[in-house]
Amino acid sequence: MILSGRLADLGCRSVLRIRRSAIRWNVEEIYRFSGKKIIAVVKSDAYGIGVKQVAPILRELDPVDSFAVACVEEGVFLRELGIRREIIILGGILPEELEAVKEYRLTPVVSDPEHLKVIGKEDIRFHVKYDTGMGRLGFVDEIVDDPRIVGVMSHLSTPADREFSLRQIESFRRIAEMYSGKGLKVHIESSAGIVYRVPFATHVRIGLALYGEKPLRDYPLKLEPAVSVFARVLSVKEVPAGFPISYGRTYVTEKRTRIGVVAFGYADGLMKSLSNRGYLLFEGNKLPILGNITMDMTVVEVGDLGVKPGDWVSVVDESRTFGDLAREAGTIPYELMCNISSRVKREVI
Repeated sequence: MILSGRLADLGCRSVLRIRRSAIRWNVEEIYRFSGKKIIAVVKSDAYGIGVKQVAPILRELDPVDSFAVACVEEGVFLRELGIRREIIILGGILPEELEAVKEYRLTPVVSDPEHLKVIGKEDIRFHVKYDTGMGRLGFVDEIVDDPRIVGVMSHLSTPADREFSLRQIESFRRIAEMYSGKGLKVHIESSAGIVYRVPFATHVRIGLALYGEKPLRDYPLKLEPAVSVFARVLSVKEVPAGFPISYGRTYVTEKRTRIGVVAFGYADGLMKSLSNRGYLLFEGNKLPILGNITMDMTVVEVGDLGVKPGDWVSVVDESRTFGDLAREAGTIPYELMCNISSRVKREVI
């Protein structure tokens, strides 16, 4: 793999590469499938991918109607990046955040009576959230009647469970009917929930699928992987049979083995649960992980593939998504993505 001259000059040891064309394709595919405008969820640094790189791509795309983040601080950062569309604060509003919400024209989600108290009589537009079975934020029985409401929303807890999701959607339909005729944004569908094609919803709220990650195994959308993660090989050597590898000596070679040390560890986002069971890739070939993954480095078996110091290996690429890696690690792709550290350089191509 060849990186840009800029990154090569920096001598970076790892890079997260974002394919602009893939994000654009995914946005168009989501819009085609749903027929609805998109609320792009870019909380937690765009799910760890890099909001500085992702938000400017999304703001150029017509199907993206607005953005959503978790907290006011993230909303302020988006405004400072030049985002002018609606920015929805999914995590509500705290008293000390009121002035920033006003100054930066942010749109909080009200899901508790205390949020209404914070807003008071200020001229602040907001969305109201209902808890139809998530058991987290949201009103249950109260109906909020306020002329400043511009959206009403809920959250599917288990999109893979069709029966329960349909119950949530029906509960939300009854609530949404109470707000009908007011021209509000109505949204409950997530990357996974989009499969329900909720007829009364006006928008879809999408995060994971923007990056080509499929939240369900039998996902009907044709997404393109938009993110790859690469790291460099620091050292290659041959060790004899009976040689212990890494902390704790959890792996001992059974024969003479050619090993490579890769500059990527759990501090970079490679979960320790992949120790002795996962693999990295070199030109499409699997490099088994030997021993415990450490903070900054991972040892792999390189065999006779011709791997040498300075070469690049892939953690995630077009042939192996975060979802694939998450299944191997016993977790979910969201956790892996959010764990990619800031020292992994971001590059848009």
